Amino acid sequence: MAPGFEGDSELTSALQSEFGKGFPIENLRPLLTSGNLHTQAAAAFLVAEASPKTSYKMNRVVAEIADLLDSESSGIRCDAIEALLGCTTPADGTILGRVMLRLDDEHAGVRWRVVQFICLAQRWQLRLAVENAAALRLDSAFTTLVDAYGHYVMPSSKDLPRLLEHPDAVLRRFAAAVAIRPREVIVERFVAMAEQSNDAEVRKIATDCREGYLRSIYAIGPCIVKRAPADPTKSEAQNSDQ
Repeated sequence: MAPGFEGDSELTSALQSEFGKGFPIENLRPLLTSGNLHTQAAAAFLVAEASPKTSYKMNRVVAEIADLLDSESSGIRCDAIEALLGCTTPADGTILGRVMLRLDDEHAGVRWRVVQFICLAQRWQLRLAVENAAALRLDSAFTTLVDAYGHYVMPSSKDLPRLLEHPDAVLRRFAAAVAIRPREVIVERFVAMAEQSNDAEVRKIATDCREGYLRSIYAIGPCIVKRAPADPTKSEAQNSDQ
């Protein structure tokens, strides 16, 4: 784990294999909390790259992973966000709220990772993330998203244009992520809305969606849904609820 050591990926892969064989997940705790930033980075990478079969077990160290959201290293923060997508439960609402607040991170790469989180999160994860972000930071943009109903409701196609042009950059990023979020079909019209934004970061989110960098592996890309369905209103209504 020393600076300049080039075998960390091999060590990480070997350790991942051991966890798959039953090596206790709790043994990650001293690595995740190490005072050595390189050790922390390796541990963060390991939990981010865990297989679906193993990632849910990482909930046993979810508090230690969540603490990495405040790391001085943007790479560690990114890996923590990715890991928390796979190991959080409905009992981890506060942690999910902390993830959402990173949509205002100083580093563009970390903000991008939160956008990816929004795209791939389960509906309960997204709801808890927004509601807890609003509770954790009362003066944040997320209070706007819950004030109308007292809880988070997915923005409708009518709300998206307003949110994409909102004065608050956090809400613009959130809206762009929501615009490309539908998990089965990505609606061309929503992606086009984000592309027309005056915010360069919002436009990049739409571009990354088209190029496949921000898309669920289960989603049908926007190039496929350009052909309008027989009842586009009905189709959009179904997808806006994903």
